[in-house]
Amino acid sequence: MRKENVKPISPNRTAADLCDALGSLRRPPVVLCIGSDRVTGDCIGPLVGHMLSSRLHDCAVLGTLKEPITALNLADAVLTIKRSYAGRKIIAVDSCVGEIDELGTVRVKKGSLRPGLACGKSLPKVGDVSITATVTTGSSDNLYSVRLGLVYALAAEIADALALAIEASVRKPSSRSCVSLI
Repeated sequence: MRKENVKPISPNRTAADLCDALGSLRRPPVVLCIGSDRVTGDCIGPLVGHMLSSRLHDCAVLGTLKEPITALNLADAVLTIKRSYAGRKIIAVDSCVGEIDELGTVRVKKGSLRPGLACGKSLPKVGDVSITATVTTGSSDNLYSVRLGLVYALAAEIADALALAIEASVRKPSSRSCVSLI
């Protein structure tokens, strides 16, 4: 039996990284959760969206288990965001394929992500801040055999971190750092 080399989960560390990337927000951001609920390794986005949809009432969350944002409707989702949420920061969430030492890690960075890159798809870059979770190694074919427990744990970490960071970034006084509020 192969033991997976999975990193310990830390929503507070992820929330602190998110606070740094988000800065101070005047309005709640849009969370764009990308992925398919039909592929276990690709359902990080829909799971995060599902978890957040009942927690973040002032924040727009697009991409849930009920209405996933996939390669087929990503362009429409981007248009909706531009029309309905102009001027708001966009946080893009997606799963990714990486190296063995990255398995189980969550990365937060300022800047966009390229959904579908591991599958060779040419989709638009999305997000002012991006969150990716490495769910498997090798090729995108391996996304079908990812353990649901790993995906669920990473989605819960991301959802918890987003809830903490968004609340802290929207309400933080200018003299205190977001991280000190977490």
